[in-house]
Amino acid sequence: FLRSISHLRSRTNALGAVARVRSALSYGVHHFFKERGFFQVHTPIITTSDCEGAGEMFTVTALDTAELQKKDPFRQDFFGQRAGLTVSGQLQAEIYALSHGRVYSFGPTFRAENSNTSRHLAEFWMVEPEMAFCDLECNAAVAEELIRELVAIVLENCADDVDLFNRFVSKGLAGKLEQVRDNAFVRMTYTEAVAALEKSGKEFSFPVSWGIDLQAEHERFLCEDLAGVPVIVTNYPKSIKPFYMRLDDNSTTVAAMDILVPGIGEMIGGSQREERLPILTQQMEEAGLDPDEYSWYLDLRRFGSVPHSGFGLGFERLVQFVTGMANIRDVIPFPRTPGSAQC
Repeated sequence: FLRSISHLRSRTNALGAVARVRSALSYGVHHFFKERGFFQVHTPIITTSDCEGAGEMFTVTALDTAELQKKDPFRQDFFGQRAGLTVSGQLQAEIYALSHGRVYSFGPTFRAENSNTSRHLAEFWMVEPEMAFCDLECNAAVAEELIRELVAIVLENCADDVDLFNRFVSKGLAGKLEQVRDNAFVRMTYTEAVAALEKSGKEFSFPVSWGIDLQAEHERFLCEDLAGVPVIVTNYPKSIKPFYMRLDDNSTTVAAMDILVPGIGEMIGGSQREERLPILTQQMEEAGLDPDEYSWYLDLRRFGSVPHSGFGLGFERLVQFVTGMANIRDVIPFPRTPGSAQC
């Protein structure tokens, strides 16, 4: 019911507490990166680049319906080509990482994905650092440190709100957060994760085999039942990851990592980026992308590159994790989902 009155629901105790925790986490993000010498880059909301290559962009157009029916209509559009709402600031952040070292973006992103689940939104916020001279292990270490510090900030500065969530929303939440703050995350490769899932004997709705994209039920089993703490899974099959991830020496997996947390599943996804021009071009072509459309991105390699890495933290999933709220639509002030865009 409260989701149908977005203009009034912030007056409730629970959603008021969510707003305070969200504000504290937002402050914590900027503080974390400032203390470590990063600077913020404002990446564009309107872009012509589909970072994920999945075709889930919202199209931005000034054309009317009749004009859109014409051949190659976007040449006559406002930007002279197809444009859409960003799905990630990563590619643009890489530009600044390769000239300034350590940067981050923090802003809204959009996915035209028809997913009516408790974990998905059409508009959400992403924290996306990019770091030069940083490999996969460095990337995972920064990501883990970020989560643990943000959890510590909430425990220290939002004690009353955590107590409210602990008593009325998610029993045992405070202890779970303290465990995350105080203990190192478990690390395993994708191959080890699949082996553990197969060995578990558990019957999953989505059968497990090497090469599948891990589903929420697999992710939650790994971090809740197997490890009991957040898990960092690395080196995923090349076939299920985007084109920009660095190819491993075996040519089968890529230098990717996901951080899985109890109650949520994937909270962070990241990788070491492919800095080798011939391999990056080949991976674009294999993904069905036109390298000419990404010539500016390839220029970052043509004119000097270094090993670099980055990741994306789904901010609403973080808020959901530290508040224990069951549905992601309740941790953003004005949720945008299929069929719903109030206020």
